[in-house]
Amino acid sequence: MDRKDFLKKSIGMCSFLALGPVAPCCAEAGEGKPPGTSCEKKQEFAQIWVKRMFDILDAQLDDATRRKLMETMGETCYRGSLGEAARETPKPLETDALVAGMRQYGGEEMARREGNTIYFQYIKNPDGLRVADGFCLCPLVESGPPGLSGTYCQCSVGYVRAMFSRLLGKPVEVELTESLKRGGKACRFTIHV
Repeated sequence: MDRKDFLKKSIGMCSFLALGPVAPCCAEAGEGKPPGTSCEKKQEFAQIWVKRMFDILDAQLDDATRRKLMETMGETCYRGSLGEAARETPKPLETDALVAGMRQYGGEEMARREGNTIYFQYIKNPDGLRVADGFCLCPLVESGPPGLSGTYCQCSVGYVRAMFSRLLGKPVEVELTESLKRGGKACRFTIHV
């Protein structure tokens, strides 16, 4: 996999729809198979289920536990997005080279560096389409569910930490500075390298 493809794959968000793959969900019932629940109904159920789950997490778990749980989910999601490449250890990039590559891919506002700090925001979706303010790259959140807890955004913290740590070949600290589910216009992160 070349550097451009790796970077592209690395910054694409993965799906949180753990209730099953989308393709079989939307497949028509085959001959001799009983009809199943429609894709739309399954997606609606998944969104309701996830909203309820986060309401319960917020009510029953302390903030530190919720953060750790969701950041671990984000790290796992990132590794899953790599597919076969997850087994490879890429040659670490220099910080300036990584930031330059991100800017080339997503525009100047996607990433900038100030000393040992990188300011990063998602600018393009996994298909390379530019995203507008108010669009979340997570397939679950982009269209709902309404009222989903801001706890969900900690998933992106884990995702971004895993991505930058892998690309730079060293641990980084990530801070979520703005997110859509918390009232922001975009999802923005501060990465300390």
